[in-house]
Amino acid sequence: MSLLSARPRRITAELVAGLTGHYSAVVSPTEPGLVAGTALVRPPLSDPAGRWDVVAVEGKRAGAGEPLICIEGSAWEISVAEDHVLGVLGFAGGIARRGVEVKAAAPAGLRVVCGGWKKLPASLKPVLRAGLDVAGLSHRLLDEDFVYVGKNQVAMLGGVVAAVTAARKLHHGPVSVQVSDVAEALEAVDAGAGVVMVDTGRLADLEAVGSALRARDQDVLVAYAGGVTKPQLRRIADLGADIVDIGRAVLDAPLWDLHLEVVK
Repeated sequence: MSLLSARPRRITAELVAGLTGHYSAVVSPTEPGLVAGTALVRPPLSDPAGRWDVVAVEGKRAGAGEPLICIEGSAWEISVAEDHVLGVLGFAGGIARRGVEVKAAAPAGLRVVCGGWKKLPASLKPVLRAGLDVAGLSHRLLDEDFVYVGKNQVAMLGGVVAAVTAARKLHHGPVSVQVSDVAEALEAVDAGAGVVMVDTGRLADLEAVGSALRARDQDVLVAYAGGVTKPQLRRIADLGADIVDIGRAVLDAPLWDLHLEVVK
């Protein structure tokens, strides 16, 4: 058998193969944080990973060293668990902490959402949403049913007016459409859009659109996105945004630092 076709060795499994005892381990944080993603903590299907008992409470704060998960199993099962159990709570907890910070920085009346989950691998999306839920940030532009028309759909449907018209025919709630300037914003409103999304990342574009819509006293929500940072939130609200979609500033949150230790 060639080296290329040989099955990779499982070195850790070989290392602990001679251990026949039963072990207990505890997952705890090295720093205070927010518990998020507990419903997603499940043993892998590929290997036995012992018994996992989640003792932390979703949405609660946990101090350094406070037990989050108790694990029992063989030496190999504990080793498998160590490779799987930390990631969900670490990622979701980091998102929750950053989300709380962002929400606290937003002025009253500005709805803050995080739609950046679309840019993550599918396997991470539920974990991100769990963290956002604990932080109190929605992952949708509106809580109710709506139709979102992105700039690519606008281009393929033949422009803002055609895109909004097609979206309204779906009868699935208000239409939100991406626009790049005042002319497109006014076209969208005249066509019946309920939300205009300035997704250029340029505050000057938001200022121009917000000013034009206020001058016409239009009953429409203004949303803004594109490289938004926490210090910009008050300025964004002052320029007329009702909703801000903040992506990377939340998604690049550092992991909540956790570790797994065998109880002696």
